[in-house]
Amino acid sequence: MFLCFEHVAFYPFLFQHNLMSMGGKELQNILADNIRNVRKEMGFSQAELAERVGISSGYMCDLERSKRWPSAKIIVQLAAVLKLEPFQLFLPSDSSPYFEKHKVLTSFTNELKKSFGEIVENLYDDMLREKTE
Repeated sequence: MFLCFEHVAFYPFLFQHNLMSMGGKELQNILADNIRNVRKEMGFSQAELAERVGISSGYMCDLERSKRWPSAKIIVQLAAVLKLEPFQLFLPSDSSPYFEKHKVLTSFTNELKKSFGEIVENLYDDMLREKTE
């Protein structure tokens, strides 16, 4: 499929819109829940995870209670220690109260991407046909 720069630039907007439409506090709660749940699954205490990430245990406690936002650097370090990709820390789990909203938004975003891609592909095919005629 052919996409020009303007169309490719549209895709990050869709992803950003999907996350940002959830609201800052909702996203912060998802992050906090994911850090806590994965930490417990891996058998770490808050202090152990904090030490591995290179932050204080008080800061870790604040992250898990949605009291503070971590920097991008801390998000990357947390993800590495928890054996995740950084974006996975922001995805709601099945048990999250935000999961259904995320599912609906993701489905809508995917439909937009598909429709948009088909439109662009058809336009490109039409342009090629016109040039060969």
